[in-house]
Amino acid sequence: MKQKSSALRAKEAFLSLYQAGEFAPGSKIPSEVHMAERLGVSRETWRKTLDLLRSDGLLVSKHGSGTYLLEKPRRIANDLAQLQSMSKMIAAAGIQEKESEMVCRIDTAPPEVSRFFETPEEEKFFILQRIRHADFGIISASLGYLPQKYTKGLAEHLPPSLFAYLEETQGLRISRALTELFIPDKADPLRVLLQLPEGCDAFGFRQYHYDSRGNPLLYSLDYLRSDLFHFTILRNRP
Repeated sequence: MKQKSSALRAKEAFLSLYQAGEFAPGSKIPSEVHMAERLGVSRETWRKTLDLLRSDGLLVSKHGSGTYLLEKPRRIANDLAQLQSMSKMIAAAGIQEKESEMVCRIDTAPPEVSRFFETPEEEKFFILQRIRHADFGIISASLGYLPQKYTKGLAEHLPPSLFAYLEETQGLRISRALTELFIPDKADPLRVLLQLPEGCDAFGFRQYHYDSRGNPLLYSLDYLRSDLFHFTILRNRP
């Protein structure tokens, strides 16, 4: 029989203490040194245990503050087979967003954006940068690229959702998307904007959005905290 890893055993020991009332919901977790000694493991093992607990949606790390038990265990979850906006994904998880930071500009785009829209590389796009916040810090950092023909007046009234904007003001509905998952480089400027707490990482979505006829509508990059987001996809065997 395969033995459990040290981190998994430490996780079970922590959960036993939690269920016995040793740690209250919403409370700050003691230091690495304290917890490692308490559970009889190395600090490296306790760090791996923290990763497991964050992945289970039990803990959240706050930048510059520490790691806390959530009042109610939660995790932003989404079935990758379902296409929906980031706003809806977060709302469905019961997480209350705070006001986002949004900055827009008109500029040229990376070559892959021009290739997606089949435009010359010197053509300029409307670019929207968005940082989403919740009560425990930054949730995600995103870049959206739209052709200027769809964005008249958009800079004066930045929308909460580009999905909704295209549908409600342009009559254009995003009906499918090709999504590429990847791990962003630690020096990537968009990843840096996440201000990741110690021990946390991020993953990225590179998304190509189309209407029902296959016309390109939106190119986006979304960088998400890996301890908060959890994605699944149901696959069927033919």
